Amino acid sequence: MAKMQSGETAYAARGDVWTLWNSVRALFPVWSLIPSSVFTPGAWGYSGVDFVSGFRKNPSTLKTFELLKDVDDALFDALSALAGLNARRQDQILRAVIIGYLTIPFSIMALLAELAGASVMSFISAHPDMAIQFGAGASLGPIVYFLSHWRSQQIVGVLDLVRIERGLAPLTMLELREA
Repeated sequence: MAKMQSGETAYAARGDVWTLWNSVRALFPVWSLIPSSVFTPGAWGYSGVDFVSGFRKNPSTLKTFELLKDVDDALFDALSALAGLNARRQDQILRAVIIGYLTIPFSIMALLAELAGASVMSFISAHPDMAIQFGAGASLGPIVYFLSHWRSQQIVGVLDLVRIERGLAPLTMLELREA
């Protein structure tokens, strides 16, 4: 990044990256992942060897390219770094949620079923609503986090497309390693 001349200029640059980040992430709402996974060119391209051409034609990708067309390389690099950090954090929370919401509760249920199967089955038979709520709660939480994780990866992917078309090198060795 360019050397900042004053604290005020440094603050303005940080503010710009956060404003830009908020504008980019708004193009990838979690709630729209399910419909966009069926009704976009990127979704239609999930066969064969080319998973990138359709992705480049998605409405969110086109809007991101438009949004970033006048952004200088230093600000773009800061945005890419922020998106990468967000994706890594998303990955961490997804793993924690999978363990906390799925692995541990279902392991406990399997152990209880093994040790006291008849009691567990009679409890489920006596309280089917509670069993359904438990199953839904244990499943829906991870699904929401998975969708959010997927979107964070899409943002990184779109920024990779922008980087490629600008002819820029990957920002860090971490990006090279993860490729």
